[in-house]
Amino acid sequence: MSRFALRYPYFVIVICLITCVVGVSTLARMPVDLFPPIRIPVVVVATFFSGMPPEQIETDITGRFERFFTLASGVDHIESRSLPGVSLIKIYFQPGFDADAAVTSIANLALADLRKLPPGTLPPVVLKFDASSLPVCLVTLKGSGLNEARLRDLGQYEVRNQIASVPGASVPQPFGGRYRQIMVYVDPLKLQAHQLSVMDVVRTVNEANLILPAGDVKIGPYDYNLYANSQIDAISDLNRLPIKTVGEASVLVADVGRALRWCSISRSSCAARSRTSFTRARSDWRSPRS
Repeated sequence: MSRFALRYPYFVIVICLITCVVGVSTLARMPVDLFPPIRIPVVVVATFFSGMPPEQIETDITGRFERFFTLASGVDHIESRSLPGVSLIKIYFQPGFDADAAVTSIANLALADLRKLPPGTLPPVVLKFDASSLPVCLVTLKGSGLNEARLRDLGQYEVRNQIASVPGASVPQPFGGRYRQIMVYVDPLKLQAHQLSVMDVVRTVNEANLILPAGDVKIGPYDYNLYANSQIDAISDLNRLPIKTVGEASVLVADVGRALRWCSISRSSCAARSRTSFTRARSDWRSPRS
């Protein structure tokens, strides 16, 4: 090789120049992407059943799904986790398998097996797991004079909608803060005295807070649509809902308990969802709470 280079030096120089020119031009035209698409044939199935312990989740939901997902073609192996009220299953497919076809196949199998799950199980959520689904940015909200519920509302209905308009952005649901909700607390002794159960109270609240179509009515040349709007406007109305009637007397929600709205944490007479964790801004510690 060295003898050939010494015999034809100009030919070797031309070959080197051509290699340099082609390399520089190729490098200049090479596409650059900060987050290039990484196709990993992995599908995640999340199924929720509020209040079910992990042992029962494993037996009645995770195990059934794992056996049924083996019917899909191209499956390499399956991993799963059973948590309180949640079943998480990861299905790994063979390299090169079409990820979209894998999602479609698993979604069809999950819906077909849904009728065999315990009553009350929510429909499974089937997602394609890839590098593009990992978070690349975290937006934190803070505001003086705003409580946790107001901050969550701002993040859910205003900030999230603004970020969603960014091209290529996939914005998940906000986490943290307090949920706006109304809770009904009942006294077991009062329920027993009136021969009622907790489900009687739940059924009464659900049936009394509805919007139902009531047909239409024709008055003259006009045709009006009618709606039976029985949604509750105030908590005082919720406390006055009749649970049952004995003779001429009615047993109200206020007779067996009381309804409370969410409000400031410092007030003990307010209702709020149980806190699982919180983070202090401008601090170096995080304190979990149950």
